[in-house]
Amino acid sequence: MKTAQSLHRLALAGAALALPPAAAMAQATLPTVEISDIQGKPGATLDLDLPNSTASRLGLSARETPASVSTLSAADMAERNLTRAQDVAIQMPGVTQNPSPGNGGTGLVARGFNGHNSVAQMVDGTRLIVASGTITYPFSTWPLESVEVLRGPASVLYGDGAIGAAVNYVTKKPRFDVAEREAFVSGGSYGTVQGGVGLRGPINDVLAYSLYVDAAHSDGYRRDDGYERQNISAALAIRPTSALRIDLSLDAGHNDDSTYYGTPLRNGALVDSLRRTSFNVGDATVNYNDRMWRAKIDWQISDSLRLRNESYYLTSKRHWRNSESYAFNTAGTLVNRSDYLEILHDQEQTGNRIDLGYVRALAGLKNRFVIGLDYYRTKLLHTNNSPYGGTSTVDPFSNFAAGSFTSPVPTTPGRRSTLETAALFAEDSIELSPQWKLVAGLRRDAMDFDNQDLHTGVDLGKKYHPVTGRVGAVWTPLQDLSVYGQYGTGTDPLSGALSLPNGSSSYDLTRGRQLEFGLKGAMPAIQGEWTAAVYRIEKRNILSRDAINPLVTQQIGKQSSTGIELALAAEPLRNWTVDANAAFLRARYEDFQELVGTALVSRDGMVPTNVPERSANLWTGYRFTPQWWAGFGAQYVGQRYSNNANTTSLPAYTVLNASLAWRYSPQLTLSLAVNNLADRDYALSGTGNVRWLLGAPRTVQLTARARF
Repeated sequence: MKTAQSLHRLALAGAALALPPAAAMAQATLPTVEISDIQGKPGATLDLDLPNSTASRLGLSARETPASVSTLSAADMAERNLTRAQDVAIQMPGVTQNPSPGNGGTGLVARGFNGHNSVAQMVDGTRLIVASGTITYPFSTWPLESVEVLRGPASVLYGDGAIGAAVNYVTKKPRFDVAEREAFVSGGSYGTVQGGVGLRGPINDVLAYSLYVDAAHSDGYRRDDGYERQNISAALAIRPTSALRIDLSLDAGHNDDSTYYGTPLRNGALVDSLRRTSFNVGDATVNYNDRMWRAKIDWQISDSLRLRNESYYLTSKRHWRNSESYAFNTAGTLVNRSDYLEILHDQEQTGNRIDLGYVRALAGLKNRFVIGLDYYRTKLLHTNNSPYGGTSTVDPFSNFAAGSFTSPVPTTPGRRSTLETAALFAEDSIELSPQWKLVAGLRRDAMDFDNQDLHTGVDLGKKYHPVTGRVGAVWTPLQDLSVYGQYGTGTDPLSGALSLPNGSSSYDLTRGRQLEFGLKGAMPAIQGEWTAAVYRIEKRNILSRDAINPLVTQQIGKQSSTGIELALAAEPLRNWTVDANAAFLRARYEDFQELVGTALVSRDGMVPTNVPERSANLWTGYRFTPQWWAGFGAQYVGQRYSNNANTTSLPAYTVLNASLAWRYSPQLTLSLAVNNLADRDYALSGTGNVRWLLGAPRTVQLTARARF
């Protein structure tokens, strides 16, 4: 798509965001974290010809990569009114959400595998290590240039914990070529107000900067659903020579988040009058503070040699204090509350990643090669009031009193964990002919884990040495068609990267493998791109009960997923864009014994919990005058089971969204967005027929975006 067309689209969509800069280095054959000057398709999550830094470190485009990759740009985030980072990821094929306050509200599901242990999340390729199933950053899209998703095992690139997918949040970088100034402000339903300012550009020939700040406030559509959020992303780029660039950056966020933990069901059904009622205590707290300092060096040593290094330091401080479980009594007249839980996380992550890229013909064939070292050390102090006692009973229909948090157990430091990992990785891409390309990668991790129980003084340790890899081929029989196949492996932590299951150090990592085949093509007649992928993933070493002694946990379980993913992005008629995708999968436990009371029950053949086997997304936009643009979106998520026996489930849902934008001037665009048009109640997550975490009702938001 021509640059002029992209500029026209951005203005009409009201994005008021800048086009990506040209790459700082014009070495097309080397990996780069800069945004390419090739423009994406309107409203597209494909962009097959854009370099993709998430799927490979070799600088390959999505079309050249033997894997399923998707991208959504900042302009399209604005067009779709996506303000939360994880809401961008779930626009991609086969990616859905499973949020809860306990996982930071950021839990994702991909290819039949659920949670932070199986779906890795990163900022600019730096992996965010999971602490007890929780990740709390990033949460804002304002400082993001794009969001990229690599589906399938990604451990060869990012280490342990990426069997289902890897999501990379790419931030906006300082620019030397042009100055950009932008801002937005919006107001909407339930007292929601948001605003932000973004500045970037050159200071002189050697220095450039970027600064993006934003904040949001909402009263919420129930008492405990309000929030206060602030976010900053700042960077300084130093370019002493044309071959050397140094970036220093700080990304930080403070989030006083919603304390809504769900709505209890009566006899398995929602009570209409309680849809907007809160059941948490009056002094409930969910608070997150995240900081991320980074220093990057990018040195083009020669035409064929490039060195990159990134050092980083991350901190996360989290605090939960809530009554987290609610259930009706047998008469259906009162709600019993339990799990008066207080937890604090004090987490630090320090690391360094260095890689050397080399481009040189091998036996007369074009070849790209990257080798590197990845080291990080993560420490977690886990403070809590385990075993989480405390109960109360409230009348939800009259004289409701929220009460205060009380616990019979004091909150004290309970566990100190340290995970130290050093890894050697390598990737290579060789062109056997103009039609054939081979891509391979290998990674070996040395992981040293220490877990100290501060109450008992017991210190458990475990060392892991996983080797993961992938090998794939891309065949391009026609200019507009590529065919690929890939075999890859990965690992998942057993119970969160900073904990051991059942206090035991006898378990190995959960291991997975995937076989995938796919097609990627173009349809010039409608300015379209499409992809199709079929895959099979097997995950072994999941925890299972011993068939002879149910009191013993063994690592014999197996889980599998077989699926098809389809995606299309096109402009079938002038000024009309369509972006659509669908995923169909069959996810099953294949070797799983669950202890129910004192009996051992097989769950073989059951669908894993919280995994939808059908999902789809649609976004379409139409520019009906030079100043006016309208968009419509639909998201479908299929039924999800909420227990291993598959006897309780969360119903399927479809959410409809719409937007209308008016370009008042080249510098100012106004847009109106309506989410959940039908005002339907739907369960994002929950516990079967006991409690649902409900999605937002119909909301309206008016936004002004400016460039100045």
